[in-house]
Amino acid sequence: MPTQYIKDINITTYRNIKSANVTFSPSINIIYGENAQGKTNFMESVWLISGGKSFRGTKDKDMICFGGDSFRIEATVTNDNRDLKITISCAKNHPKFSGRMAKIGSSEFESPSKIAGNFYRVIFSPVHLNIISGGPSLRRKFMDACLCQMYPTFMDNYRKYVHVINQRNNFLKKIKNYDLSQQEAIFDTMDITLANLGYEIYRMRREFITQLAEFAGNYYEKISHGREKLTFIYRNTGDTKEQILQKIVSNRERDKILGNTGVGIHREDIDIYLDNKKAGEYASQGQQRSIVIAMKLAESDIMQNVTGIAPAVLLDDVLSELDSGRQDYLLNNIQGRQIFITSCHIERIKLSDSKKFYVENGQITEV
Repeated sequence: MPTQYIKDINITTYRNIKSANVTFSPSINIIYGENAQGKTNFMESVWLISGGKSFRGTKDKDMICFGGDSFRIEATVTNDNRDLKITISCAKNHPKFSGRMAKIGSSEFESPSKIAGNFYRVIFSPVHLNIISGGPSLRRKFMDACLCQMYPTFMDNYRKYVHVINQRNNFLKKIKNYDLSQQEAIFDTMDITLANLGYEIYRMRREFITQLAEFAGNYYEKISHGREKLTFIYRNTGDTKEQILQKIVSNRERDKILGNTGVGIHREDIDIYLDNKKAGEYASQGQQRSIVIAMKLAESDIMQNVTGIAPAVLLDDVLSELDSGRQDYLLNNIQGRQIFITSCHIERIKLSDSKKFYVENGQITEV
C-alpha cells in the first residue's frame, strides 16, 4: 500500500458537482462516463488537495458552481499512516481571501501554498501536449510546478523573483519620471536582487533538467523500442550570478524602449529534441504524446527520489488515446502508488483490481 494517498473526498458546489462524498481505493480508481459530465472536474478536485492551482489554468472563482457563492473540498489524506484533514475553499465575497483558501485540520485558513508537501501528485492530461508544441512559458511552468511541490525554498525564491520583475516592469513604464542617476540607482538595486534570486532558481532548474534528461530519455527509449532518442537542452540566462547580472544590465536600454524586462530566468526555455530535431516542429502527435508520457514518468521518479514518497498519479483522458502496448507500458511503470484514471471507454482499461466511479451530470456513483 502507498505511504501517501487520499482516503476520501467531500465536494460541495464545485463546478458542476453540487455534492459528492467518495471513498477511494489506495491503489487504482477509475472515473468513467460520457464527455462533459464532470469527470475532469472530479479529477481537478483531487488535484487541488495538494494546494496547487488548477492544471487547466482556471481562475479560482470560476470553479464555483454556477449560481453559487462558494465551493468547498474536504479530503482525508493518509501520510505515513497519519491522517490529515485538508480543506480547500473559495468564496466570492470573502473579506480576506480573493481566491482559494486552505487549511489542515482545525487550523486557520491560509494561502494554499502553505499546505504544499502534504500530498504529492503528478498529472497526465491532454492539455500537457502543449508542453511540446507551445511556447517557452509552458515548459517553464512544467518544471517550476514540479520544483514548487518538492522544494518550499524554490517556491519562496520564485515568488520573490516574480515580485521584483513586476516592480521593475512598473518602473520601466514610469521611467520618464526619474532622472538618469535615479534610474541607474533603481536599476542597480533591482538587477542585483534579480541576479541573486535568478541564480538560485537556475541552479535548481538545472539539476531538475539533468535528471529529467536521464529519466525521460530512458523511458522514451523503451516506449519507442530504441528507435528514437529524446534529448533536452536548457537555454539559460547564465551559469553564475555575475553572468546573469551582466545580461540583465546589458539589456537595460532595450528594456526602456519595450517597457518590460526582456532578459532573465523568466525568459528561459527547454529545447526538446527527437533524433536531434525540435520535437515541437517535427514530431508527430503520437510522438509528442509519448514524449509527454516519458516526461511525466520522469517527473514522478524525480519527485519520489527527492521526497521519499511515491506521488499519486492522475491520468485524465490519456489511456483511451494509447494503443494497448503503450497503455500497458504506462500502467506497469506507475504501480505502487495511488492512481486516478478518467475515461469515456472503461472497456478499454484492462485493470481488475480497481474501484470504479460513474459520473453523469455531476453526480458521482461508486459502481
